[in-house]
Amino acid sequence: MVGSDDFNSLPTPSPPPAEQKDPPMQWGVTKPLSHAGPTDVDIQRTKDLEKFLVDSGLYESAEETAKREEVLDRLKKIGDLNVIFVVAR
Repeated sequence: MVGSDDFNSLPTPSPPPAEQKDPPMQWGVTKPLSHAGPTDVDIQRTKDLEKFLVDSGLYESAEETAKREEVLDRLKKIGDLNVIFVVAR
């Protein structure tokens, strides 16, 4: 049978070394990766990408834009009326 004296003879673990503290987290806007403007290659690739997106039908037409703006305007008016109704109570 193991007695309590046997546990006292075991070596005690050493405390962990001082932990290195990480720099504090910074939330919000970070520094830019580069201050350089776009290169000619970047501009050409952007044009190619926009052409691809238009050709693929991923941009809305002028009619779709007008319809979206009309719906948003109606929703805004409904919201404004709802606020007036609630405040009037």
